[in-house]
Amino acid sequence: MTFKAIALALIGAAAVAHAAATQAQTSHSQGPFASEQALVAYWQAQNFGQTEIFLDGRKVHARTTGFGPPLTEMYFTCKNSSLDIRVHCGHYKDPDYDLSGLIDLFDSNNHTRPAYLRDAYLDGHLFVDVPDSVNGTGSYWKTCIGDPSRNYPGGIPYYLFQAVVPGFSPPPPVPKCPPRSSQKLP
Repeated sequence: MTFKAIALALIGAAAVAHAAATQAQTSHSQGPFASEQALVAYWQAQNFGQTEIFLDGRKVHARTTGFGPPLTEMYFTCKNSSLDIRVHCGHYKDPDYDLSGLIDLFDSNNHTRPAYLRDAYLDGHLFVDVPDSVNGTGSYWKTCIGDPSRNYPGGIPYYLFQAVVPGFSPPPPVPKCPPRSSQKLP
């Protein structure tokens, strides 16, 4: 009986620790931040254990020690909406790591009207096929690859709006992704 009680106590303690780590991972600020310096200062003051923080694809903060599952968070400079730094800017012309969310913002004109579903193309290939739309008509998106992270050793992906192409127009010009960072963090 004693072994069973100890085992149950250990399992309970592990569950509480896991729940605390999960809660810690979901309770951080998603913005707004006024500058890169404010974002980095916020994360330097946090006690989240292992963290990797990216801004527009560049790694701007890393903590390699700590307890709990590692946290990787991506922030973006919101140039077309709030003019600050956030996890999600809320405008389809601003970058984001959630392509489906960006397409929804585009289709609903940033949630100002009901969605007009259209095809969506990612890197020149059909990504969302709307059955009653005309092929070639829709939104075009570009994949950018940021600095490497522990979860994305080849570089962390995010997406940029490219253009709207009506009818059978030629594909739009490809936007340039920001260069990857060459700076090494301690």
